[in-house]
Amino acid sequence: MTADKIYRYMLTVPSGLEEVALDELREVAVHLDGVNVEPGGRFGQIFFTYRRSPLQLLDLHSASHLAGLICEMHRVTVGQPGLKSICERVERIDLAAVQSLARAQPGEVDTGAFALSVTLQGRYRFSNAEVVHAVRDILRKKHGLREGSGSRLLRFHLQLTGHRALLVLRLGEGNTGSRAVAYCLARLLAMQSDARVLWARRDSDELSAIDELFRPRLLLGLLPEQRHGAKIQNGVVAIRGQLPLKAGLIDYVLGFAAGDPVAELTELARILRFGGVAIMQVEHFDRYIGLIEEMNFPFVVLAVLGLQEQGRKYRLLILERLEEIDPELLQVGWDV
Repeated sequence: MTADKIYRYMLTVPSGLEEVALDELREVAVHLDGVNVEPGGRFGQIFFTYRRSPLQLLDLHSASHLAGLICEMHRVTVGQPGLKSICERVERIDLAAVQSLARAQPGEVDTGAFALSVTLQGRYRFSNAEVVHAVRDILRKKHGLREGSGSRLLRFHLQLTGHRALLVLRLGEGNTGSRAVAYCLARLLAMQSDARVLWARRDSDELSAIDELFRPRLLLGLLPEQRHGAKIQNGVVAIRGQLPLKAGLIDYVLGFAAGDPVAELTELARILRFGGVAIMQVEHFDRYIGLIEEMNFPFVVLAVLGLQEQGRKYRLLILERLEEIDPELLQVGWDV
C-alpha cells in the first residue's frame, strides 16, 4: 500500500478449487505480483498485488468475493487486549485510500457511508457483537463515516482467523457460491459451447449459471431425489442409475455420487461418448475408485481434487470415457 492507493487484493473462492480460480485470474489480469494461495475449509483465498485498474477484476466468475486489503494484523491475542489492538489499527487506516478504491468501481458509490460485517474463526474471549460494536464506533467517531445499507457504499469486512485479522473493502456485486462452483467445474472440464451436458448435482442454482456462462447446445438437469419444496407432478421422469438417454449422447457430466455407485457408473459409461469427460463429487473415494478398477469400467482418471462442502470432505474425480475394443473381433493389419 502507498499513499491514497490500495494495490493488494483478496479473492474468496470455492474450497478445493483455488487453482482453477487462480488460472482464471491470471488469464484476466496478466500483471500480477505477490500471489499467495491459502486453501481453506469452507472457502479458499487468493492474495495478490495488482497495480492496474480493478475494473476487470470485478468480472471474475470463479470468485464469490473480491476485496481490497486495507490492513493485515498478526499476533492478535484471543482476549480483550487483542480486540484493543484491532481497534487501534483500524483507527490508523488510510481512509482516503479506501475511498479512492471504492470510487474505482462503476457507478456512484457513497464513500461517506459504510456497512460492516465480521467473522470469527477461532476461540476468542470476545464476541462477534463486541467486535462489531467497537469497530463500528471507530468508523463513525474517528473516521466520520455514517452507517448505511445496500451495496453502493463502503463495505468493510473484518475477518479473524486464529491470531490474524484482515480488514478488507468488498468490491463489486460478487457471485453466489453456486455460480462460482459451477464456473470452476465447467472450466475444469474445458466445456465447449456446442457441448451436450448432463448435470446431476445437488444445488440446482448451478444449472442456470452453466447455461448463462457456457451456453451448451444441450443442457439436461437431473434434480436431487429430495429437493426442498419440489413437487413432481407427473411421476418420476428418470432415476440416476437408469437414464432415458441414448448411448454415447453426452459430452460432459457434472455429478454427485449418491445411491448405488455400480448402477451410476454403468449408466455413466453408457451415456458418455468416447472421449467424453465426467467430474464426480465423491465422499467415499476409496470405495468408488476401487469399483472402477475391480469392475473394469472404461474410464481413466485424469485428476483428483479435494473439496470441502458444508463441513464434509469430498473428492472431485475427473474421468475420461475410454473407447472399448471388442476382444472377440479379429483385427488384421496389412503391410503394403
